[in-house]
Amino acid sequence: MGQVESQAYPRTFHTASVVDATGERIILCHAYHPWIAFAQERRDWYSEEFVAPPPWADTFTHAGFVVLDPQRLTTPLSDLDTSVLTQGEWRQIRFYGIASLGGVIFNAWD
Repeated sequence: MGQVESQAYPRTFHTASVVDATGERIILCHAYHPWIAFAQERRDWYSEEFVAPPPWADTFTHAGFVVLDPQRLTTPLSDLDTSVLTQGEWRQIRFYGIASLGGVIFNAWD
């Protein structure tokens, strides 16, 4: 059964866990965009700890979500157009040492 957690600090995502015959999967659901990712463990923020979507992840796609794979999430920021990021976001990126897209998308910055 899925479990959703909430934290006292701001996060850009919610988490749920699903347990099946292969073990537990952590689902990361972006708070503002229809983006879904998967991880092996629950964390306060992510940088490159993503895992491949399970076979049943296409259910999210059929419901209108975008399932992000580890290849896309670990894309270096230097390979992306980051012109939409604010100065405040860049301060957080430098402070937390974020170097990839997934770290920007699934964060818990104050």
